[in-house]
Amino acid sequence: MNKYSDFRATSTGSYLALYFASCIMNAAFLLVFAWHLLTRSFYFDMLVEQYTSLAYVLIVWVCLGWLMALVAAIGFDILPLIHGSSPFEETTMRQFWILNVTGQTVLIFSTFMKSLEGIEEFSTVGIVLLSLGVILLGVPGRRLYQESKRKKNNDEVGIVSLIPGLIFPFFGGTIIVCWLLRDTMGVLELGRSIMIMLYLLITVAMIVSHFNRRLNWSIIEPSKIPLRFGIFFVFLGLHILFSFLAAREASETLTLLGLMKDYSLGMAFFSAFFVCNPLGVAKKAFMHGGMAHNRLVFAALWTLPFCSFHAFNSAQYSERIGIPGYVTFLSTTAILAVWGYAIYLHEDHLHINIHKRRSNFLFMAIFSIGFIAIQVLFVKNWMNWGSTALEERIWFWLIPVASAMIVVKILRQTVLSLDTWHKIPMFYGRYMQEKSHE
Repeated sequence: MNKYSDFRATSTGSYLALYFASCIMNAAFLLVFAWHLLTRSFYFDMLVEQYTSLAYVLIVWVCLGWLMALVAAIGFDILPLIHGSSPFEETTMRQFWILNVTGQTVLIFSTFMKSLEGIEEFSTVGIVLLSLGVILLGVPGRRLYQESKRKKNNDEVGIVSLIPGLIFPFFGGTIIVCWLLRDTMGVLELGRSIMIMLYLLITVAMIVSHFNRRLNWSIIEPSKIPLRFGIFFVFLGLHILFSFLAAREASETLTLLGLMKDYSLGMAFFSAFFVCNPLGVAKKAFMHGGMAHNRLVFAALWTLPFCSFHAFNSAQYSERIGIPGYVTFLSTTAILAVWGYAIYLHEDHLHINIHKRRSNFLFMAIFSIGFIAIQVLFVKNWMNWGSTALEERIWFWLIPVASAMIVVKILRQTVLSLDTWHKIPMFYGRYMQEKSHE
């Protein structure tokens, strides 16, 4: 290993602290909301009465909080190896960790305030801290893009793996501004749509990266990536635009803008599914005995059509639990992709043979029951088939139970594991070997 290979691996292994933080804060998130649900607390009442604003807070909490900690951890660990750059400094990682954990802690305290003003004031502090942590990632993200040694036309994921880092400053700043201007009609809906679309981009990048780069399945030719993702980006932008315009219209009846908001979201999910070449993935996964892969990432891909279906049919639901497409995506596709990628990466660091990795059958069984409950809930609303109380209870409890299982699994593998840990993960060492011959 030459000098160049040494410096590009300096941030490898830094993901462990962020994994730990994500697990602890995810567990705290689940416990806090289980308590509020069981006790029917003041915060629970406010969540019902002030749904638009507090739902925005919850989405920020998930997207910029414990889930973003995992996304950042993955980026810190492998992007320098892949792109031959050393953009991340130890102080940057430490500052992001502090801002992320502190912001989530403040949001936890906000749920115990006894007035709406107190909840909003603490939420403002928490949102600002989480957003600043994301903005902080913009500098190394831009440096990674500028210093990347990989040719974009030969990269198995293309420029898409670098785009999130480039837009993080804009993203974090927008989330803060939208919250501060929450009394302006349509602004919260704008911020909410931006968060969901960013995570759809991250999810697609992870799915393509897992199958195209990590497993080398060649599901997408690098030359076709710009066109496919170009179409995908058009639908992302259209949904953000129509979400804002439809909210500004504030009509009590379904309008053309409202339909365009739903249809653009459905097309964004469908185009994401198309970009990932699902038929190619399915053939590799099942034919000729099936090739080894991560079951969670595979499941994330196949939940996208359900997200698309619910987005297209949003106008047909008489009782909405959030926006059906958003809820289905964030509670299934996004977390499955991020969790699956995170677990597989750590198992790469443990150098576990890909054919001997456990498939998390119990987790998938519990998660699947919760996922089915979500589908039944929305379909019953759509067809007016009566009460959805049972489906709501199944969903509200099984998804957190499945989340807790993943938290325990990650903590057991990272904190309590006796397996030998390797600085350079399996497969990714090939990038260093390629450069060692230069």
